[in-house]
Amino acid sequence: MHQALLSLLVTIVDRDKGDAVTGLLDMEGAHRHTVALGHGTAHKGILSVLGLKDTAKDVVFTFLPSAVAASALRRLFYALDMDRPGKGIAFVLPVGSIGASALQHLLGDTHTISPKEEQTAMEHPTHELVIAIINKGYSEVVMDAARPAGAGGGTIIHARGAAPQEASHFFGITIQPEKEMVLIVVDKEHKIPVMQAISRAAGLQTEGHGIVFSMPVTELMGIARKGETEEKAE
Repeated sequence: MHQALLSLLVTIVDRDKGDAVTGLLDMEGAHRHTVALGHGTAHKGILSVLGLKDTAKDVVFTFLPSAVAASALRRLFYALDMDRPGKGIAFVLPVGSIGASALQHLLGDTHTISPKEEQTAMEHPTHELVIAIINKGYSEVVMDAARPAGAGGGTIIHARGAAPQEASHFFGITIQPEKEMVLIVVDKEHKIPVMQAISRAAGLQTEGHGIVFSMPVTELMGIARKGETEEKAE
């Protein structure tokens, strides 16, 4: 197993702009993309801060070498004007470990894994990606619980649950055909309160039957850092 060689770049933009994202990332040598359909959700009062609107979204998942993740993020930032409200957000998640054959497939046959890449360490993250997987129709319950705990906006992806019937019976969980995934980027200090609030409102003991977990964000663009909002407002 190889560790810290691969990153997952997640880009959230308005619908039909996913092709522009993949084209830009192709220039960085990243050619493994998956585009999912979702929609943004945020209070009108914070849209200018988050750059998210209540519109249909393209959510682009791109695997790429950790060594080029920062440069790929910068290319998106400048090409898509992500410092302007409404232009979307992009962030990088570290891939903890992956099989050698899958790693080579994602990086390409021409990529040679260097000792420097193997020693790549994750910096202390300032943000976390909170992910909630819930039954269809409970995404607003998740957001209503998360906002008072420190969350801003989120992105909802429609998905489908897949589990053997015996596993569903064994765990005592009813797996519905349609699920929703809610992605919320929060300051690290708000991670626990947000996750606890979501668990209380839509966790496994509720009709939402939700599972909540988080991942560290190593790079982030498109969301104002603390203090930036006040400076821009002056």
